[in-house]
Amino acid sequence: AALLAAVLAAAPVLADEGMFTFDNPPVKQLKEKYGFEPTKDWLDKVRLGSVRFMDGGSGSFVSPDGLMITNHHVGLGCIQNVSTAENDYVKNGFYAPSRDREAACPGYEVNVLAGMEDVTARVQAGVTPQMSDAEAREARKAAIAKVENECAARTTMRCNVVSLYQGGEYHLYQYRKYTDVRLVFAPEQSMAFFGGD
Repeated sequence: AALLAAVLAAAPVLADEGMFTFDNPPVKQLKEKYGFEPTKDWLDKVRLGSVRFMDGGSGSFVSPDGLMITNHHVGLGCIQNVSTAENDYVKNGFYAPSRDREAACPGYEVNVLAGMEDVTARVQAGVTPQMSDAEAREARKAAIAKVENECAARTTMRCNVVSLYQGGEYHLYQYRKYTDVRLVFAPEQSMAFFGGD
């Protein structure tokens, strides 16, 4: 009975389309459903305000000076690394009252998506119908490596080819990379994970 009630309670809940690439937003649906039409300038501002930590975490800029906010677990490695026997910042939290008291997070890298380019034709160019799945996969891997290496040689950015739509498209994402990452504030872990969040 409890299971049936849970299923019936969840039945009318429908997920809205919420994931899209910055170069292909569902403009028509957003305008029809919400009366909002995102402009290229708005999308660029959102894209440039979003950050990706190299450990897979995400965050957002919250100041023009580069201050970011992210989840506690994303910064946990840094918090642990700057802790000492006298100052357990994981347990007690951390706060830098001035910029010169910010704690450096060695090994941390933050990326900001600066550019996107459709490279599907280049990735698929070496694949022929006669190839086995394994041969086609290796041809795509070689093409991806070539695209990424060429991009890295001509820019100072991190260059990653990403597969979209289960391999239907391949895009070269170019990221500005920042390695001067510092800890400004972190609540104590018991506060950060209050209620399991």
